[in-house]
Amino acid sequence: MTDFGLTDTYVGVMKGVVAGINPEARVIDLCHDVAPQDVHGAAFLLACSFKYFPPGTVHVAVIDPTVGTRRRALCVQSGQYCFVGPDNGVVSIACYQAGRPKIFVLENEEYFLQERSRTFHGRDIFAPVAAHVSAGVPVESLGRRVRSMNRIRFEAPTVTRGKRLKGRIVHVDRFGNLITNIDGDCIRRTFPRADSGDLIITCGAHSIRGLSECYGDASRGLAVALFGSYSVLEIAVRDGNASSSLGVGRGDTVKIEASDTRTV
Repeated sequence: MTDFGLTDTYVGVMKGVVAGINPEARVIDLCHDVAPQDVHGAAFLLACSFKYFPPGTVHVAVIDPTVGTRRRALCVQSGQYCFVGPDNGVVSIACYQAGRPKIFVLENEEYFLQERSRTFHGRDIFAPVAAHVSAGVPVESLGRRVRSMNRIRFEAPTVTRGKRLKGRIVHVDRFGNLITNIDGDCIRRTFPRADSGDLIITCGAHSIRGLSECYGDASRGLAVALFGSYSVLEIAVRDGNASSSLGVGRGDTVKIEASDTRTV
């Protein structure tokens, strides 16, 4: 996963490096259209995706605004996976979800390319390290083990005195769907006696009554609230773009309340 896009040759060159070291490696593109320098967005996407890959997968995430500085480069073994990337938090959420992380600083230049650029560590450090690990090089050979790494933590939803659940939009996908930090358990704990049809979901100046099962439950052009593929509350517009239609985006607030607590 990178923020490189596919217009330039950066992604292809990284794959070429992997193929030169481990021709048997199977390389899967998770996403190369992360917004430039969007470390938080990439951390969220990786955390939602890594578990769908087979045990032994080496995940490489290169969203690296401070490439070439003194920031550390890491390989983290966590659960059944390895994560390779800069020490800016991009792999941190996934690592702590996967298991108890063993964190190694990439210091052994034997596993880097010989000629290295200060601006393309994806090619010169992260891709070759990942290839060597996929070929069986022990992570302990890469450098010293350290106790911590920079972490990204998304804020949890809060409950107000008026029994209103307050969360945030943490991601907007290419369809304009609004992905929140509110999961089903959080809603059930906050509204144990409320039917899902009696919940009022407010986003911006727009309110939606009740949770739906799928996008098609709403008429064309109308907003719908549901649990999407990320397993969290999502707000969409049927055959439209919720972000532009509702005038909201990442970081904006989403509120939920039961209809019997709403002030009229």
